Amino acid sequence: MSSSEPVVVTHGLGRRYGDLVALEELDLAVRPGEVVALLGHNGSGKTTALRCIAGDLVPTAGMVRVDGADPHAEPEGEQARRALAFIADTPVFYRDLTLDEHLALVAAAFDEPGRVECGQAVLAELGMSAKRTARPHELSSGQRQKALLACIAARPLTVLLLDEPVLRLDPSAQRWLHGWLVAQAHEGVAVVLTTHQPRFAEGLADRAVCLVEGRVQSDEPFPQFLARGGDEEIGGQG
Repeated sequence: MSSSEPVVVTHGLGRRYGDLVALEELDLAVRPGEVVALLGHNGSGKTTALRCIAGDLVPTAGMVRVDGADPHAEPEGEQARRALAFIADTPVFYRDLTLDEHLALVAAAFDEPGRVECGQAVLAELGMSAKRTARPHELSSGQRQKALLACIAARPLTVLLLDEPVLRLDPSAQRWLHGWLVAQAHEGVAVVLTTHQPRFAEGLADRAVCLVEGRVQSDEPFPQFLARGGDEEIGGQG
């Protein structure tokens, strides 16, 4: 796909649970190198949107395409799922594998064994080198979040989805993550993230998409969102 074409597209995307509307009519287009922040209070539909895009949750309305493929269809869904990485709110690991073994497994799955060193470099930058032989259940929640970031670095990707990625990170790691995401965008990765801390996305996000009760309330350049005080509406509230 050319750099001008979106690698994430949703149109009329929706998800209902009976009469409960979790997400409704989400239209989104994210191009390579673009960073979009999905903002809103708890229950606004942010996580639902990411899960539908990632292929983890089947939408009840609309469509989604990732790198030109439908993540919910087979066999093309495999193409979409290999193009994206999803950092969910609860990291998932293999209990009996060390961090180094996780990195090797991820790199091998994408036939790029050389990328193990990229993951190890992330662990080093986050002060986690001494934990490379540890198993996930031996780590704190913040350390597991850092380990997941290292696993992402051990694979190629076109799209990166992150659900509240700063919640378990200390301030130093949050600063590192901000810079790392900026670098990913500069390399052409399309990034979509949710956060309750809009200021984290300052200098990172190109656009702010605000959701209220499952619907898009606004979609605007991130500096414009900050200038009108949008961060005060969202920050610090559930």
